[in-house]
Amino acid sequence: MIGMIKFTKIRYLMFLVSILVIVGGIVGTIRNGGYNLGIDFEAGLNQRVQIAPVAFTVNFTDVGDVSMDMQNGVMSIDVRSDKGVSKYTFPLSDYPTLSDLKNGLMTIPGLQINLLVPDDSLSGKLTSGLNFPLEVKEEPSFVNIVGEESAAIAIDKIRAALATLGNPQIQVVGNPDLSEFMIRVSDPDGTKKDELEVSIVKDLENVFGDNTVVVLQSDYVGPRFSSSLASQSISLTLTALALILIYIWFRFKLSFAISAITALFHDVLIMLGFIGTFQMEVSTTTIAAVLTIIGYSLNDTIVVFDRIRENQVLLKGDKLDNIINISITQSLSRTLITSLTTLLAVLALYFFGSGLIKDFALNLIIGIVVGTYSSIFIASPVLLGWSNVARKRKAKKNGASISSSGMKVVEEKESSVTINRTTPIPEVERKRKGKRKNRK
Repeated sequence: MIGMIKFTKIRYLMFLVSILVIVGGIVGTIRNGGYNLGIDFEAGLNQRVQIAPVAFTVNFTDVGDVSMDMQNGVMSIDVRSDKGVSKYTFPLSDYPTLSDLKNGLMTIPGLQINLLVPDDSLSGKLTSGLNFPLEVKEEPSFVNIVGEESAAIAIDKIRAALATLGNPQIQVVGNPDLSEFMIRVSDPDGTKKDELEVSIVKDLENVFGDNTVVVLQSDYVGPRFSSSLASQSISLTLTALALILIYIWFRFKLSFAISAITALFHDVLIMLGFIGTFQMEVSTTTIAAVLTIIGYSLNDTIVVFDRIRENQVLLKGDKLDNIINISITQSLSRTLITSLTTLLAVLALYFFGSGLIKDFALNLIIGIVVGTYSSIFIASPVLLGWSNVARKRKAKKNGASISSSGMKVVEEKESSVTINRTTPIPEVERKRKGKRKNRK
């Protein structure tokens, strides 16, 4: 026998808590000036840059065309001349210091290397950006290196350097010691792409030095595409909710469907309030997290609803609030274990991930907690309230009296039946089907 937990007795308190959290999220979002829309939903330029000093300059004084590339810890040099193409590779693991790498590169005829940092600097810290493969000519080209850990650049310095661009949104990417930043500048008119790209690099170099800005990524989204993507995301989310409503209506009843959708709206509103209050970037990754949580929360709710429907048959005649409490209690261990194991995986993503993965994991953490809460304290209590109102209307229409629990009271002259369910939950053996039933 398992003790029944009376979840429905505190349903009004839980409703109040949810309302306060949702209202708090709305107020917090408004006070912060609305949502922090990412480049996916707002026209503008999204650039990932790294502030890194110049490690060495390289130039080519012989006849021919030379290109330098650096991928997966290997520096490669291609020399094209009338004699054909000569390829040279230099694994950085074989040339641990810049002095070693310089000696290796100088074996290529016509290639000149001029170190601008200490000879013992680690070659593994060299960094490349969108200007690679680098075209090496007579004029020096620049190769950058990640600065020392003590030289990590504070985000406030980046904001000050880009103050001329208005109010760009700046975010540290990954390890702060790498001095990588994501910079987003809005462009409502969609006409300043080239101007913004030049301005970001120029303003940063004015503060941190010439050729110290490495552009790692540059994405531009026009106003037409961003508005189209935003409307499509909203319509797809609403379509998903509508299909869920129809599915649960078909599988259960309309009251179950309304209760499940109410819980899902509850989860989405709390997630959106959290995102707006803490100014997390709203991107397609955020939409993916919301849809993931809708599916996760719905799965929890369906498990509880399925147990309620089953117990309505097994405990026929019992009060609906007792049936709901019994059903939630029976499925509670399954709900908590599933949520905790899922949280462990998502927490690993959050603590060991970076950038968009970290934001995605944080959204999932909030969604899992809220989804578990709503499956227990929102969906089933809403079902109870909806059923009670429906019974009262039906009873009023038929002229019957209604008990405080929402069950119809039928008085008979000769006999009466009273159902009194105590807190212990009866262990009910499931029906055997198919061959097992025939054998018995």
